Amino acid sequence: MPPAQLRILVPLENPHKDGNLVDLAATLATAPWGELHLTHVLPPNAEADVDIRQILTARADRAMSRNIGALVHLERGEDITNEIKQAIRRWSCNMMLMAWKGDIDRDAILAAQNRALTKDIDVDTLIFKERDSGPVRRILVPFSGGQHSLMGVQIAYDLAQAWGAELEILRIARDPRCHPDDPLLQRYCDQLTQDTLLQLELLGITQKLTVVPAVDVVAPIVASARDRDLVVLGASNDWRQEEHLAGSIPDEIAYEVPCSVLMVRSATAIGLQLSQIFWEHTVRLELAPKDKWEAITQIIDALIEEKQIPVSERQNVLDAALARERKGSTSLGHGTAIPHAPIPDLPGIIGCLAICPGGVDFAGPTDEPVHFIFLLLTPEQNYRSYIPILAQIATLMRDDGTRREMLAAQTPAEITSILKRQPASG
Repeated sequence: MPPAQLRILVPLENPHKDGNLVDLAATLATAPWGELHLTHVLPPNAEADVDIRQILTARADRAMSRNIGALVHLERGEDITNEIKQAIRRWSCNMMLMAWKGDIDRDAILAAQNRALTKDIDVDTLIFKERDSGPVRRILVPFSGGQHSLMGVQIAYDLAQAWGAELEILRIARDPRCHPDDPLLQRYCDQLTQDTLLQLELLGITQKLTVVPAVDVVAPIVASARDRDLVVLGASNDWRQEEHLAGSIPDEIAYEVPCSVLMVRSATAIGLQLSQIFWEHTVRLELAPKDKWEAITQIIDALIEEKQIPVSERQNVLDAALARERKGSTSLGHGTAIPHAPIPDLPGIIGCLAICPGGVDFAGPTDEPVHFIFLLLTPEQNYRSYIPILAQIATLMRDDGTRREMLAAQTPAEITSILKRQPASG
């Protein structure tokens, strides 16, 4: 994946103690595109502490020594939450990284101001609870399959690459009985393994994956975290079917694990439905390419025909899509492929859906032919923007009935009516 052009807002409640938070932000930002906005909010009538200015400047200088842009902002306001929202808009930030300063206990989690804030802004948000300031050598990522988990895997992978850390992805196969010799449980574990590996492959991530059958979700994750330095968690609505009385599963995990925790909430493409990307004019029925290369070419030509791509950019877009496919098949299983390509300066996501009744060989992990091709073009500067859409497609296409209905569709409008049944991201 190309680096994202991240502009990260870093609210610093106590600049004297937030050096590791700034270092983490600088690692995420990646040179030379990244930009940090180090922000401290003062009460309306408070005098700006000279020492705080010096500390903020020192933090910024440290980031800039790593070829990361860094700006210092001292703001005033009674409502810190409102000041942070305004700061995000003012500097066009597309990510926020903030520290969790309070204790991780059940009451604090539910009452925390930053918990509400993360659900009220439209940027990717990371909350870092530091328990150990030592080097991070082993990272654990509990994975639940939703868009926040996908974002968490991508963030953890980027950090592991930067730090040279070991990364393990953990998926829990929750079963109320959990009999180890139950063939249905084994089948369930095999399905979760296959589905997760396919999702990771589409992100270009090949890392150790462990699937653990368990009655409870939290306990095996906590047990696996005992010898880890960092746990990276998708935020709560990925786990909404597993709510605890005191909060969501990620909250419970953050409370229990002995190491540092990074909570990830993807706000990219919030409210965006598949039918807003794949609309009637960008749906093609009865496509009959001889192979996947011709399929991708025909789909890109369809986007040109519908004036979604300028003719002058045809070769650049085609080259990018074919180059991604050469790195590894984008077959997702269930007769579905999602070829995709990052495009410089693209303002949003562009898609085209092709239905191939005769099937196309996408050289995927199985011999299953591909009948449904969702081509996605995404902004190179923020390649993560397609992750929520990927999660929607994966969920939609797991259903046998949906696939049969799509193959039987006779008009593009019938396809888009099926896509509209899929809930929006967020």
